[in-house]
Formats: sequence, C-alpha cells, structure tokens
Amino acid sequence: MLIATHNGKFHADDVFGVTLLTELYPDATVIRTRDPERLAPADIVLDVGGVHDEATLRFDHHQNTGEARENGIRYSAFGLLWRHYGMQFCGNDRSVWHRIDLKLVQVIDAIDNGQDLYSVSAFGVQPLTISDLIGWFNAMSTCGDEQDDEQFFVAVAFARQLLLRTREKTRDAVEGERVFLDAYKASPDKRYVILDRFVPHGHIAIKQPELLYVVFPDSTEGWRIQTVATHDGTFEARMDLPKAWQGLANDELAAVTGVGDSVFCHRTGFIAGTKSKEGILELLRQALAQPGTARR
Repeated sequence: MLIATHNGKFHADDVFGVTLLTELYPDATVIRTRDPERLAPADIVLDVGGVHDEATLRFDHHQNTGEARENGIRYSAFGLLWRHYGMQFCGNDRSVWHRIDLKLVQVIDAIDNGQDLYSVSAFGVQPLTISDLIGWFNAMSTCGDEQDDEQFFVAVAFARQLLLRTREKTRDAVEGERVFLDAYKASPDKRYVILDRFVPHGHIAIKQPELLYVVFPDSTEGWRIQTVATHDGTFEARMDLPKAWQGLANDELAAVTGVGDSVFCHRTGFIAGTKSKEGILELLRQALAQPGTARR
C-alpha cells in the first residue's frame, strides 16, 4: 500500500488523514510529493492532485468542485477520508463515527477551509485549536535545522495519540449513555436516577425532561447526588439542592440533614456527598421533598 500526500508545509487535514490511513493500513508506505509522476502509482492520494474520486481513492478538496456538508462546512481531505474510511476505524459504530465527525473532523475541515466557527468574545483571547497544535510541528524557520518530512511524521505520531484517544473516549461516552438510559428506564420515579457506577451523564441527563437528580458512586468509595442542568453549557440547575445544605460539610451538614456520614454540599448547591449509599438516598429523599419537586 502506497499513500501519497503533498510535501512542504502541512496542516491538520493531511496529518490526520495520514494518521487515519496508517491506522487502517499499518504496513503502508507514505510519500510526500506534488510530482504527478510519483502521485500516479499511489494507491491512495490525499490533499493533493486536484482530484476527488473515491472510486480511484483520490481525496483532494482544493478543486472548485469541492463538496460541503448540509450545514455548510466544506470537506477537507480529512473529512473526505473520514466519510470513506471512518466507519471502518470506528468498528462500524455509527454513534461513535458521528460524534467524532462532529467534535473533531468537522472542526479540522472548517479551519482548513477558512470557515469561522466562532467569534472571539470581548475578552479578546482566541482558543487554541488542534489545527494550531499540529501547525506548531512544522519546521522552524530561524532556529535549528528541522526538516519538513521529518516533522510531518512527528506530527502524525502526535495526531495518532489524539485520534486513538478520541475514539476510546467516544466509545466510553456512548456506552455510558446506554448504561445511564438503562438505569433511568428502571427508575420508579423519573425525577431521579441511581447509577451503580459512575458514567459521564451531563448531556444525556439534560435530554430527560423530568429528571432533577443523578445519584452515583464516586472514585473515593463515597456517593454523590448531582443536579441536572437546564441546558448544555450552563451551571444553572433545574432544581438546586436545599439552600440550608449549601456550603456545609461533615458535622455541620450532618446536623442539618440528620445524615451522620454527610461529607459536603457544594456552596452552589449542585452536588453533595455522603460516605454511604444509604446516606445519599436519604439526601435524595429530602431533596425530592423540597417545594417545586413534586411528581410531574
């Protein structure tokens, strides 16, 4: 297997494109060139050559006929490769493929095509993107004697860690949501869910319109009760934990709640903890008894 991409300065789309392909074809040889005679025999060509033809495994996006998604984000070479090979990389799990496409691939595509994804706030500080980080691996112009091709493969090694970790974390999140939904389905009261083990749940919890509290074991062998936010990106809860608990810990919290193994309640009332499951269930009972938490 011979994979070809352009030489010279590299960007996130060709780096991640080569990373994806070499994960699927670990014995492949990668060359960097713009010479048509060297590109012609390659099995897969990306980000160079002026042709997008998946039948012949040509994945350039610079021509005027370059495609865009329904949301307007144009494909870079990485996006075209992800559309063709991404499901294979994700073990044919469409949920994993879709989340990586949304969180990683489309961001790289948009930046590579010069499409603005956000406006800088009044703080005037611009976020550092993965595309920025990949760009830092390009050879320095005034310090040292780095070579473009050598630095390209340093960047690929870095991107490989990110891509593999993204896949595993995404699989974990997808499975976590399945665990969460199974537990919530079994809950006798749709105002709360009790998890036997912690799984990431913020986004999926928000999608349950009646849910107020999530109960789960934490990493210190204690238990937690956490509120559900009104929507993504906010700390505002649908129903805070009782005002009388907020900011208290240990004996002070125990005196107010009557739960002897109370550990803490955050000062904003979004989370509280006990040492035992029995203790946290009592906090849950009291939280559900607050005005405004009646069954809906």
